[in-house]
Amino acid sequence: MKRQNGWSFVIVLIVIVSIMGSYSLVKANSEAEAEYVKIKIEQGDTLWGLSSKYKKDHTFTAEAFVNWVEKNNGVQAESLQPGQTVTIPVKLDMNQIASK
Repeated sequence: MKRQNGWSFVIVLIVIVSIMGSYSLVKANSEAEAEYVKIKIEQGDTLWGLSSKYKKDHTFTAEAFVNWVEKNNGVQAESLQPGQTVTIPVKLDMNQIASK
């Protein structure tokens, strides 16, 4: 009987740690996204052009910028449409955060 109680405790502990770990990852991802700028795609915008436009505000190469935007927004560079909103890897400054 004691051996069974010991395993139950271990299983419960593993479940609790797993849940807490998952929650931490989800929360960290949502907080990180909230720190980046969201922009609306205008006619003629390209991810390469946006990388150049915001060059002073990020440290990515143009290719890394494009890859980041594609991966984190579920879009393809060649299929951007005017009116789409995408998050770009440019940190919000304090004025932008306050105006949200």
